[in-house]
Amino acid sequence: MKLKDIGEFGLIGLIRKGVPSPGGEVLVGIGDDTAVIKGEGGNCLLLTCDALVAGVHFDLSYTPYRELGWKAMAVNLSDVASMGGVAQYALVTLGLPPGTDTAKVEELYQGMGGLGERFGVRIVGGDTVSSPVLLISLALAGEVREEHLVTRSGARPGDSLLVTGTLGGSGAGLALLKGGLPFPQGMERLVRKHLAPLPRLKEAALLVANLKPSAMIDISDGLALDLSHLAAESRVGAEIWKEKIPLHPQAKEVARFLGRSLDDFALYGGEDYELLFTLPPNQVQRAKGLLKETGLTLIGQILPPKEGLVLSEEGRRLPLVVRGYDHFSK
Repeated sequence: MKLKDIGEFGLIGLIRKGVPSPGGEVLVGIGDDTAVIKGEGGNCLLLTCDALVAGVHFDLSYTPYRELGWKAMAVNLSDVASMGGVAQYALVTLGLPPGTDTAKVEELYQGMGGLGERFGVRIVGGDTVSSPVLLISLALAGEVREEHLVTRSGARPGDSLLVTGTLGGSGAGLALLKGGLPFPQGMERLVRKHLAPLPRLKEAALLVANLKPSAMIDISDGLALDLSHLAAESRVGAEIWKEKIPLHPQAKEVARFLGRSLDDFALYGGEDYELLFTLPPNQVQRAKGLLKETGLTLIGQILPPKEGLVLSEEGRRLPLVVRGYDHFSK
């Protein structure tokens, strides 16, 4: 069997089965956005890491080094946000082609450090190696109060499904960049949304301090795929009301401009780094009040597991097609 046959998440499942079960102090191991280690005094340690590789995650022909550094920090901060925690320390490993201009390395760290400082994160070490292509691997350590911890596995049938902000903006921005064409005036916001996303740490902190989301994940791989992860870990089904998805208004213009389906951005456009979470229905209005500035939309509900994943549109209920970015699948 080859990796291309099982895909990225099949590989994660394979690793998960092959790794010995962690000790009792490990509250959350492989399969969520961060690992969670039980600490003292009601605090838990959060650990996460993400790698960005040239030609896989980014293209230097349209990605400035400063924004690349920002994004490397942002994707890890978003994982911490999805657990209801705060980040504190970062380790950075760089794989660099020997011909890299040192000024570009400084720009990378300006991007990482700038966003990190905004959220109280300090870069405290890492490693540097020679590499045929640019690689950035960033690891974060943070913490969360145990009573505030949210995982992917707590959703229950009857819970409401909500998402912060708008979706599709990053995917539309990437489509513009990859298109290589002059794009309509005013679309720079979409490009910025793709290159320099803002993780929802503040919003997550408000939610866990005032309510108790039953499950939460950040949208990195697209709404459909990330919902499937949450549903799988919670062992539930879910229904999305398509007309309620808060699509970024400019994504519609990009779809028309490029001749793309809106589903490409609404359901399958990744890297929005919004929070997708579940709450009991009687807490929805309070949550909307807490996140009034960011925006919060009720987009569906959690179903019994036998109902699977459903997309409802204009009175029709169809199976949700689950696809998104996968490093290894065909």
